[in-house]
Amino acid sequence: MNPLLAFSAPSPLLAGIENSIFPYLVPLAGIGIAITAIILGGIEKLQKRRLRHELLRIALEKGQPLPPELLDEKTAERAERDDRRSGLIALAVGLALYLFLGLLIPTAGVKWVALIPGFIGLALLLNWALERGGDDRQNKR
Repeated sequence: MNPLLAFSAPSPLLAGIENSIFPYLVPLAGIGIAITAIILGGIEKLQKRRLRHELLRIALEKGQPLPPELLDEKTAERAERDDRRSGLIALAVGLALYLFLGLLIPTAGVKWVALIPGFIGLALLLNWALERGGDDRQNKR
């Protein structure tokens, strides 16, 4: 028996719910939200790219000089990405999840699931440090 449901009383409104479509709604809604987020992220990226190209076109038509950062698409993408911030957030989520699951279910080994976001956070921090080190070496030359 689930320890979280030990103190809940059965509801007459939910009688027979296991034979209906309702148990499938939560996973389907989660998948739908994930697909929607992916689609909206792609649309946002496409709009940013179109805006950037429109800006370049107008600047070229008016004879304005173009800064090199605007021409290099990789530099623009790298400036938006912040592995340090993402790594710290993932590390904090892993730590919080470890503490939460350890206090909620102390006998089970479920708390070790928190290592997944924790190690992702460590990998992002390592990537940030390596990229930063590479940029410093290039600037010294």
